[in-house]
Amino acid sequence: MSGIHLQHLHPPFELAKGKTLSRFLHYLPGPCVFHIPGKNRSQCRIIVTLLHGNEPSGLKALHRLLNEDFIPEVETKFIIASVAAAKTEPLFSHRMLPGQADLNRCFGKDIKDLQHQLAQAIEAQIRGFSPQAVVDMHNTSGSGPAFCVSTQATEQHLALASHFSHRMILTPIRLGAIMEQELGGPIITVEAGGAQDEVADRVAYNGLISFLSAKDVFVSKQHVEQLKMPRRVELSEGCDIAYADVPLADKAVTLHKDIEKYNFGETPEGTALGWINNNNLNALSLDGDANLLTRWFRVERNQLMTKCPLKLFMITTNADIAKSDCLFYVVED
Repeated sequence: MSGIHLQHLHPPFELAKGKTLSRFLHYLPGPCVFHIPGKNRSQCRIIVTLLHGNEPSGLKALHRLLNEDFIPEVETKFIIASVAAAKTEPLFSHRMLPGQADLNRCFGKDIKDLQHQLAQAIEAQIRGFSPQAVVDMHNTSGSGPAFCVSTQATEQHLALASHFSHRMILTPIRLGAIMEQELGGPIITVEAGGAQDEVADRVAYNGLISFLSAKDVFVSKQHVEQLKMPRRVELSEGCDIAYADVPLADKAVTLHKDIEKYNFGETPEGTALGWINNNNLNALSLDGDANLLTRWFRVERNQLMTKCPLKLFMITTNADIAKSDCLFYVVED
């Protein structure tokens, strides 16, 4: 049992009414649950957001819904997680507090530090609600279009995704994310788009309106394209990365500053993504599969090139995130 307890907030939600987003954030008491009564009290839908403190679109949508006195179709719970990280100046700039683990890598693990205890508390809370469905709302690390992620591609998961996007990534990768857990109802992750993109805020708000207004949440709203078996391209241990228009001699990998333009687009064979100083692929890894890495990429005169048509997504131009998490995900197009 976790030693951390979430705080519970009920109507009339005066901490949100008429307040700016920043004041609303500062009034939040810490990790908490907003209980929003619905027309149908017999069912419950859950939204988890701000697992990362620099991904605000879900919180912005909640702030707007509370100010609009929105009444959902069923009982609704918003779980707000990394409040302290989000409050740390500059606001919404810290994924997690310095020295702490990534909260969305702490689920399903019996470890006793604060981040893992918070993950355990969130899991227990969700299971206690017996949810009909769960949505985990995020922003991408870089700019790009919205998409959803799931470990399953049942009709229910695809229908949930259809409220938010026409793309869903089906992944077998296990990192300790909330999306990987059995929580009593189907769960998807929504990547609404870049944290600085206004369109991401609209995706989050409009998607939640659709998700929370539906009498039957498992009736599909649009066709959903599936991208299956993505792989993570990561930096090898001890390597560093930068983003620039020219190769940097002190970095193992330099990617083009505008590499985000390839998010979900076609990346043809022979596309130059950047430079690798040692003229080989040793600075990169791909889920530990060297064969796939050499099948999909090559280095030519220190340039990192694609060897076949690929589709890249979740591309980041944040060097810290690229180093601690990954450069991008990839599937064969």
